[in-house]
Amino acid sequence: MSEFLVAVLRIAYLAVLWIFILLVTNVIRTDIYGHRVPRNAETVAVAPRQRHKGRKSRKARRREVAAAPSGLQVISGTRAGTYVPLANGVTVGRGNDCTLPIDDDYASTRHAEFSPGIDGAWFVEDLASTNGTHVNGERIENPTRLSVGDEVRIGRTVMTVTGGR
Repeated sequence: MSEFLVAVLRIAYLAVLWIFILLVTNVIRTDIYGHRVPRNAETVAVAPRQRHKGRKSRKARRREVAAAPSGLQVISGTRAGTYVPLANGVTVGRGNDCTLPIDDDYASTRHAEFSPGIDGAWFVEDLASTNGTHVNGERIENPTRLSVGDEVRIGRTVMTVTGGR
């Protein structure tokens, strides 16, 4: 074989080897950190008509006397129909040590924490998750006060805050 052909084969071999290494690295990164949910995923997950209806009821709720939150009702996701009472704090995530473990590829091991505040108020805090925690369609960065009827989305799982159960 000519020297030119050997050089081309060596370069091709190195290129294929580097592509393989990059693909393996990408798979490992995805397994560790998970997939990112695009910002427009909430519009796909919740139909516009349902979201609009939720906004109307939220405005109506503000006019009423606020009731203290007492629990979380999972309305969509793998744990749909599950009710978790808010007592002594609730952690949500994929981890088995969470109060509400959810099987959701877009949730972190310890994704969010619901904790009591002053005067019966409850707060939700995102625990530095990759895809964030959303309250009433808005991503939260700080602990956020919850009211009865608020919708909390973690990955593809949607929960509503209930009162007086």
